[in-house]
Amino acid sequence: MTMQVQGLESTLKVLQKIQPEVKKQFFKDAKQIVRPAVDEAKNAYRSDYLSGMSRAWKDKDRGILLFPYNQSAASKGVAVQTSLSKKQDAVLTITQKDIGASILDMAGKRSNKRNFGSNLTAISDPPSRVMWRAYENNAGAIEAEMQKSVDEVMTKVNALEKLVIL
Repeated sequence: MTMQVQGLESTLKVLQKIQPEVKKQFFKDAKQIVRPAVDEAKNAYRSDYLSGMSRAWKDKDRGILLFPYNQSAASKGVAVQTSLSKKQDAVLTITQKDIGASILDMAGKRSNKRNFGSNLTAISDPPSRVMWRAYENNAGAIEAEMQKSVDEVMTKVNALEKLVIL
């Protein structure tokens, strides 16, 4: 469940050139609007998932350290990112930067579940044991507030257009 506003990205890019403080204020407001979902996600990570997750695990093929899972690192890993890049799908994204917490959140999504995913599913159903649930629990309030914020930005842009035309 995501909210899409057509033209917001291009509007913010124009504002960045004309009135950068309006764009900065929009992103600041947007981060505050999603704060309840971010806080809920940070508080949802538990310390007692699977015992083996506290040990160091490496991906054998790539050599990347996947675990140990740590509750405080998982909580600190939840962040809000803003972007006006064409490479990004969204202007505003809530992400998990801790690899162990990301794996914990999504493991067991596929139908060919392995023991690890199955064991986690016994604790809580995938997909997304934490991040999506935190958003979905706050989606109504977030979307209503974001709509207000987008409307404010669009009103400012329309006022600028009128000034430029006159």
